[in-house]
Amino acid sequence: MILEQGDLRRDEDEILKEHFHGFRELTKTRGHLAAHFGRALKSTLLAELAFCLMLVAFAGNLPNAVSWFLVAAAVTEWLLLFIVVAVFAASLYAGRLWKQRPRKAMIYWAWWPISDLVLCSFTLITGALIGHYLWYTGLDPYYETQKLQSYHDINPALVPGSQLQDAGAVDFSENVNVDRSSGGCFVHASHTYCVAPIVYTGQLHSGLGNAPLYGSWDYFAVGVDCCNCPNQDFRCGEWRNPLASGGLRSLDFRSRPFYRMAVEDWVGTYQKDSSHPLFFEWVEQPEYQVRRMWHWAVHVAILLVMALFPLIFFVAVAGGQVLYWLVAARIASPHDTPAPPEGLERAWATWIPEVLAHYREEQEQLFSLPISPTPWYGAVPPPG
Repeated sequence: MILEQGDLRRDEDEILKEHFHGFRELTKTRGHLAAHFGRALKSTLLAELAFCLMLVAFAGNLPNAVSWFLVAAAVTEWLLLFIVVAVFAASLYAGRLWKQRPRKAMIYWAWWPISDLVLCSFTLITGALIGHYLWYTGLDPYYETQKLQSYHDINPALVPGSQLQDAGAVDFSENVNVDRSSGGCFVHASHTYCVAPIVYTGQLHSGLGNAPLYGSWDYFAVGVDCCNCPNQDFRCGEWRNPLASGGLRSLDFRSRPFYRMAVEDWVGTYQKDSSHPLFFEWVEQPEYQVRRMWHWAVHVAILLVMALFPLIFFVAVAGGQVLYWLVAARIASPHDTPAPPEGLERAWATWIPEVLAHYREEQEQLFSLPISPTPWYGAVPPPG
């Protein structure tokens, strides 16, 4: 039987593959497991930090300087991770480290930095998009409505719209409702803008019947794409809710000009006057709906932050397990770490010091081996 050099290398790999984090790990019984979860936790915290910074920056009611500071902090974190990956990429190009022997080490050492960059990029973009969505769908309408006044027990037949130009949330008096069968509409760019009068008794009469004392019909429930044109079946807001008796001021400034055009259509159709039209979303308990905007946005943000942590941690652990399989399959390895390419020594020392330290450790291990005559492997005659 001839003992070949490949047999020795295979035996060495079998010993090292369960403890692939360096020579120091050979003395640790559970070093691989601790490093596996510890590194995944670090990646999770980095990604979660980027998500929280962008979420608060885009969704928080903060001064511009504070928001920009948070964005700058998140982008700076991403840039630091990008620079680390860029150092690996430059080393591959400058030192021709894509060759098979150094390639295994480069795959191993670049695995976690690339994973960090990918996860951080995902959470940074996701945090910005979700923060933007929560701001424009919940928090911005809440803060804008809070700047306006709340009114109670308003009778459209007695109070002109000119007195409620600062209205945000309005509770109407009893017997006030929307006349869904006597609305107006305006069609623009494939959208139908719908209005319907909010009147005492909930029914519009012809002529001067049921007319406001001040002679102007100023209160309208509004919505987009919730009626046909001509509008004789208004289905906007909480039109099915029999308890709805209030309005939230419409803050959709893009739709406001088209609502005015719909009111003009209504004025021409029913021969009425509207001097100071006010546009409302028809709801139950409008003041509660205002508070609900804030609570909804904050609860969604908290739930997302809490749900994202285990999700990112699971992905990071799965990535660590893939690296473990790559090491076991001899596709990646922390051993035979190449020297830093010429001109990139300082970059390695600054951005990937653990790789440089491992390289030096391996060199010390090699130079500290005792010098002995090279053994001779040959055929061993069978006994007897």
